[in-house]
Amino acid sequence: MVDVLSSTKRVLGQSRNVKIDLEAIHSLVSDVKKEDLRVSEIGLAKKQWTFDNLLQIIFVFNTVNFCFWAGKDEKKWTVQIDGEELDGSIALFRCIEKEVEKNPDFLAGDELADLSRSHLRRILAGNVQIPLFEERLNCLNEAGKVLEKRFGNSFIGVYEKAGNDALALANLLIKYFPCFDDISEYKGEKMGFYKRAQLNSKMVSDTLVASGKGKLRNLDKLTAFADYKIPQILRNLGVIKYSKELAEKIDRYELIKKGSEEEVEIRATTVWAVELIRRELQKRYSFVTASHVDSMLWNMSQTKAKGEKPYHRTLTAAY
Repeated sequence: MVDVLSSTKRVLGQSRNVKIDLEAIHSLVSDVKKEDLRVSEIGLAKKQWTFDNLLQIIFVFNTVNFCFWAGKDEKKWTVQIDGEELDGSIALFRCIEKEVEKNPDFLAGDELADLSRSHLRRILAGNVQIPLFEERLNCLNEAGKVLEKRFGNSFIGVYEKAGNDALALANLLIKYFPCFDDISEYKGEKMGFYKRAQLNSKMVSDTLVASGKGKLRNLDKLTAFADYKIPQILRNLGVIKYSKELAEKIDRYELIKKGSEEEVEIRATTVWAVELIRRELQKRYSFVTASHVDSMLWNMSQTKAKGEKPYHRTLTAAY
């Protein structure tokens, strides 16, 4: 595992396209209340599940939790579940829940390994086909084979091997499940991001807390989950600023190529903007981790603000 903070820090001094505004961080932090720093992801679960089943659902979810955006003038993938129209990560989580309700064996490694294209299409059936459908199928098949071969056919085997440690759990996903190995290269050097592997640890920890079992150790070692929603809200808050050229590309809904300097700079700057916010908040709230800050920003991003700028669009299974 490439260390996220140290590897991405090298980008800050060299970035041409994305900068951090420290004054905007001070302004943001001054308005943050303790109640803003709460967990959020576990709220995705709509049904009552056993502890083991919920952990497995979280893993399957994070295996395919990426790329929900639509291009300019395209329809966003949405689903109708229990009378609600849903999109994005919430829709994905609910689709998985509905499948597990019908077929609890769906969570087993051998079931995921043999999951067919037509079956996944039925699970994710919506108004349009979900972006990167084939990549999602490949990720689930691959993950199922690894669970079957190495972890007793279940994510519970991964969880137990991690020994209640958030960093160890993320490391196991990165080491054994190629679709979680979220790295990029910048000016010849490797950058680690591991958005989905880290988010999985955070959600598992949330589940432990909700079940009265404490939390994972080393949760404070996780960084921001660098995706496309967090840099969008940071930009709208003035915390990160784009070069004129990059801002115009994003505002025109142009694709930002995966692994390009622009894309890596957006993600690396996002990680460090969250880290700097965390350091400032920790002066008042000693418990604050990057996960708390990420959750706070994600919650803020769910409310559309007047005049907000669009998020960057990158076709990738990383986020």
